[in-house]
Amino acid sequence: MDKISRRRIKKPAHRLRLTLYGFFSALITLTVVLLTLILLAKPSLFSNISASTPTIKSNLTNITLETPSPKPTPTAIPTAKPTPKPLLIPQSYGRSVHLPILYYHYIGNNPNPADKARDSLSITPDRFTEEMKYLSENGYHTVTYPELYAALKGQGGLPSKPVMLSFDDGYIDFYINAFPILRQYNLKSVAFIPTGKAGSGFYLHWDQIKEMDSTGLVDFEAHSVDHVNLQSLSQDKLVFQLVESKKRLELELGHPVKFMAYPYGSSDERVWEAVKKAGYLSAVGTWSSNIHSEGQIYDLPRIRMGGAVSLEQFKQKVQ
Repeated sequence: MDKISRRRIKKPAHRLRLTLYGFFSALITLTVVLLTLILLAKPSLFSNISASTPTIKSNLTNITLETPSPKPTPTAIPTAKPTPKPLLIPQSYGRSVHLPILYYHYIGNNPNPADKARDSLSITPDRFTEEMKYLSENGYHTVTYPELYAALKGQGGLPSKPVMLSFDDGYIDFYINAFPILRQYNLKSVAFIPTGKAGSGFYLHWDQIKEMDSTGLVDFEAHSVDHVNLQSLSQDKLVFQLVESKKRLELELGHPVKFMAYPYGSSDERVWEAVKKAGYLSAVGTWSSNIHSEGQIYDLPRIRMGGAVSLEQFKQKVQ
């Protein structure tokens, strides 16, 4: 086919393309004109559309993606402290005597003043010396536990102006600080020993206990094995604490042990009965009075001493 013939065939197709182009151009132009007319005729239509757009944005802005809340960390519920049993004071009956029983713990300067508990139980050697000097110079007579028991049972009497000095827990400062002062003024005392602690840490050693026992100035008696609250124990454990402490003291000292002090002053009728069955004749607590009776023989009262007690207060306590 020659060139002229090919041109003749392509010419109708070329014309079709031009026609379509013209049609779409006209359609676009018409659309623009119509939109312009609509905008001029009803501007509110476009204002409504534009006004609604920010609302959509605002709503999207206000959508908050919720971050899953972390699960609360389990908090340990504090275990309620057991309610202390009310202080049980035995009934007073039978013979009675007037006798201040003072009880001490630490005779020494408190190495840690922030330890308020120890501070309340500590008395300095200087203050203790003042107290013992006052007793010696003012006609007081120190008595032992067996002498008090004999008086309550009508088997003996007490001297004039009697006072009983007792020391709990068997701390080594009793040997270092208290005993030399007691010996200086020739004053008798009773020391209650938790036998399971003797020979360890800051407690008296058995050779020190034996040395003081041999002088006749210190009467060593029981204070349980482990210094535990006897009321809280099962019957078997209670019997163990009472019997074994008595046996150990008698083995070490070579003579009978018939008296004891309750750790923390804690006791009740069940404990009193167990103490009696274990072979003790009497026991002391920590409730306060200067009057002792036969009815209270398994829980006799004592007067607490410590660093807060002034010399003037001491004088009132021993009257």
